[in-house]
Amino acid sequence: TTRPPSTLEPLVTVNGLAPVITRVATIDPVVFLTIDDGHTRSPELAAVLAELDVPTTLFLNDGPVSRDPDFFRSLPGATVESHTRSHADLRGLPEPAQRTEICGNADTIAAAFGRRPVLFRPPYGHYDDATRRAAAACGMAALVLWEETVEGGTVSYRSTPRLRPGDIVLFHFRPGLADELRTMVRRIEAAGLRAARLEDYLVPGG
Repeated sequence: TTRPPSTLEPLVTVNGLAPVITRVATIDPVVFLTIDDGHTRSPELAAVLAELDVPTTLFLNDGPVSRDPDFFRSLPGATVESHTRSHADLRGLPEPAQRTEICGNADTIAAAFGRRPVLFRPPYGHYDDATRRAAAACGMAALVLWEETVEGGTVSYRSTPRLRPGDIVLFHFRPGLADELRTMVRRIEAAGLRAARLEDYLVPGG
């Protein structure tokens, strides 16, 4: 699942505004699995990810990271990125408050995992220009949204009702995540695609 990418997407910050992406411009037959928040931690998840052999990107808040960093360290193929300190709805907040949420979360993640995040997902997918400026100031190369959301047995599509190369898929840490991952990986394979590591396909500061 971690073959070298044949195409890379540069992430360009313009006028202090971090770019916003919902999918990656790639010719490779890949999609990207992302999991948000971190509050529900299933002991079977590490085994399921090892069984499926798929990389994931985790967008985590401060609370779950502080309470149980070892759980997230145990997940094979996982990379941790930023999702604010408190899961605040950032849109409309003063820019200094947004910086506190984003930069503070990046500090927490760096201290726990030894790697500072470079991608940021705004809670609820809500953002404004202040969010984009704050994210860039905190070292984020992009705001990462999604094309598909998986909840239980339902897959919701943002724009096109099918999986396409480069799509970013959103899951949440909640009961049933293991089954959701198994089901979605079957759909991905049936579509002739495979899961790849999101960070391998993006060029921060490109």
